Amino acid sequence: MITRRSALAFLAAPALAQTPAVLYRSTVFSYPNTDPYDGDNRNGFNHAPNICTLPDGRLLAVWFSGPFEASVNQMILGATSDDGGHSWSRPEVMNDFPRKSDFDPSLVVDGARTHFFFIAGRWNRYPFVHGEKNFVGKESYWIYHRASDDSGRTWSPPRTVLSEPAFCTRANGIRHSSGDLLVPIYQMQGDHACVLKSTDGGRSWKRTGRVTCRAGIEEPTIAELRSSAVMMVLRTHDGRLWHSTSKDRGETWAESVQTSLPAARASHNLFRTKSGRIVLTHDECPPPNRTPLTLRVSNDDAATWSEPLTVAEVPIPKPGDAVWNRQVTYPSVTELRDGTLGVVWSDIAIADESQAGDIRFARVRI
Repeated sequence: MITRRSALAFLAAPALAQTPAVLYRSTVFSYPNTDPYDGDNRNGFNHAPNICTLPDGRLLAVWFSGPFEASVNQMILGATSDDGGHSWSRPEVMNDFPRKSDFDPSLVVDGARTHFFFIAGRWNRYPFVHGEKNFVGKESYWIYHRASDDSGRTWSPPRTVLSEPAFCTRANGIRHSSGDLLVPIYQMQGDHACVLKSTDGGRSWKRTGRVTCRAGIEEPTIAELRSSAVMMVLRTHDGRLWHSTSKDRGETWAESVQTSLPAARASHNLFRTKSGRIVLTHDECPPPNRTPLTLRVSNDDAATWSEPLTVAEVPIPKPGDAVWNRQVTYPSVTELRDGTLGVVWSDIAIADESQAGDIRFARVRI
């Protein structure tokens, strides 16, 4: 369990054998038409990517794409790279439910099987029926699951994994050393985060645990520590990182703790490398900004962190600028076979008549 004392040491910077560095950057996907009012624009705004290393060694990046966020034409796209992220395939549609917004894909690799989660639906003001339950005036968003046994070339049909709406995915899940699969989720417009958990290789899933935070709570991310405990970092509203830990693989969680590390009101990412290091990637800045995007490394189960490496940065618009919103945000991390890391994120620019969201990649040596 991470104590308040260790949380206060969150900014300490132990020496690393090698200074982290960005080796190269590339663009996963960029779409030329960014006019949200143009009916022919289907893919101008791309956001919330996640990345994994597939069982065959290729990289898979997934994200949601539409003319603007929450459009009913919004879909999930995916692209692969077989050269370590230098180049990317033409995106394919991973899921596109008619007249629904497909949102926030996440991934878990478990041996030869790859699990793919996402949410889909739309805000519903009127009564609707799902199965035998009648929901009135609630969010008709549901978590869906698909799986692949051939490194993403084919996928099982989508199926819901919870019998209740209004829970959301965002960050990738993990395969715990026990064999359990854990996917961080949170309650839409609610007050807690938790995990989807499978103890049978992904055949069945249950919602377990409850993490609350007085600074608000959204979009959790998790990683297993060397102690086998699971650490969760939260998106909050007060400009600081908050975290919690679980010693029983997500069944129960310690009280969330505020750290001294600044953080945007945005999605963060925790990742454990094969060597046991913990990597934290997030917008290290106060709200409402979402730049720069930085990466820190911990060699001691997240008690202390290295100095930040800037992965990406954009200028903050000034009053009167045509583009009034710039972000490099919503990171996701995977480890390549040579031990370097692959990082993806959203590069967003919003103006009065344009909403551009591109998906970027960097290969990082830690």
